[in-house]
Amino acid sequence: MKLYIVGPENNGDGVYGLVSEKGEGLASHLCSHLGFARSDLESRRPERQKEWKERFGDYKVLVLGEDEMTRERIIALNKEFHKDDKHNNED
Repeated sequence: MKLYIVGPENNGDGVYGLVSEKGEGLASHLCSHLGFARSDLESRRPERQKEWKERFGDYKVLVLGEDEMTRERIIALNKEFHKDDKHNNED
């Protein structure tokens, strides 16, 4: 499973998210730069690593753009993921 770090297009201040290749949003964090996003979202978070290892087996964290995944595609996957009521937290 691939997990993607998605953030501001300029890689500066902003909210960074970790999104699965299926479009599931897993975590978010306000960071001052992309360079801090990986540790803030995953690598310094052993509880998250454990949870995701249990859920996904082997997984790899990539910054969006390191492979063929695009911003447009990950957004479309996220919208599709949330179309199903079981993923919505609305009352």
